[in-house]
Amino acid sequence: MTYTRILNIDKRILLREALLFLFTYLSLNCFAQTQWVSVDKVCRSSLRGLCVVDDNIIWGSGSEGTWLRSCNGGIDWRTSLIPGCSKLDFRDIHALDCDRAWVISAGDTCKIYYTSDGGLSWKLQYINYELGIFFDGFAFWDEKTALAYSDPLGGKFYVIGTKDGHTWQPIDRSGLPDALEGEAGFAASGTGICMVGEEAVWIATGGGSRARVMFSGDKGLTWTIYDSPLTSSDAAGIFSIVFTTPNNGTIVGGSYLDSTNNSANCATTTDGGVTWKLVTGQQPRGYRSCVAATNDAKLLLTVGRTGSEWSKDHGNTWIPIGKKGYFACAVGNKYAWAVGRNGKVGKLDLTKLE
Repeated sequence: MTYTRILNIDKRILLREALLFLFTYLSLNCFAQTQWVSVDKVCRSSLRGLCVVDDNIIWGSGSEGTWLRSCNGGIDWRTSLIPGCSKLDFRDIHALDCDRAWVISAGDTCKIYYTSDGGLSWKLQYINYELGIFFDGFAFWDEKTALAYSDPLGGKFYVIGTKDGHTWQPIDRSGLPDALEGEAGFAASGTGICMVGEEAVWIATGGGSRARVMFSGDKGLTWTIYDSPLTSSDAAGIFSIVFTTPNNGTIVGGSYLDSTNNSANCATTTDGGVTWKLVTGQQPRGYRSCVAATNDAKLLLTVGRTGSEWSKDHGNTWIPIGKKGYFACAVGNKYAWAVGRNGKVGKLDLTKLE
């Protein structure tokens, strides 16, 4: 081998190492700028419900009848317990502004409460003691129209709705799909249900032999159910679903008993949920309990026990943020929020992810 050839090889090696160093430096620098900032604890309850109205108004809910709220971007927080609800776990919350919000409890008793005065008082709108009832979450088309869903009863899915924002009634179960053996929803973040437009709604399932997605294009009057490629078992399935358009959607999940396993934990659709494509490249790094999208659909965010990721290509590739664990996330315009165990709250600057 000639001296000139050796010199050229050495130059190429040096250039490659320099480029690798630069890439690593830039990656680490970017990574360092996109970490969750922990918020001083305002409560000690386990938090799974989260609603971000905008960059100023954030509501959360959780165990022991807890709710919390900030109206100035997380600078100040108000938190309290709904009277008589110390044994309830409010796994989902929906808010319209700094005054009006609904909470729904998961477990063997379902209660839906509403406040119109920023949490000073709460009115009970719905209660269900039926054996086997277990509500997983709710979603709203507008301030009057919403659906809430429970695990199946008697082998059939159970859904209730409101048309005035105050009274809730079961929808006709004859149009709902039959459940597989063991099939249910997951109340890990209250985001197993998603709505787009004025009539479309999707509900995600797991726990059975297949993880599936239920769809209604007429506000829950009729339903169709589709298979997904996500892993499904007693502790696994689809935990969260988001649609950015009537056609483009993303599901995340996995097994909450195997939090670091990232096999078959994320899939995307471009046909409204009829077919799903498993994400196999840069996917979330383990079980994920929540996925959320910005209003402009340019960015997706997912969180779980082992960390979080973001995507700018509709969920087909995911970029790690960190290893802080959260149960639920939601996004505003410039900031995202996340909640978790023992009153854990995190804030993320979305502008640094661009």
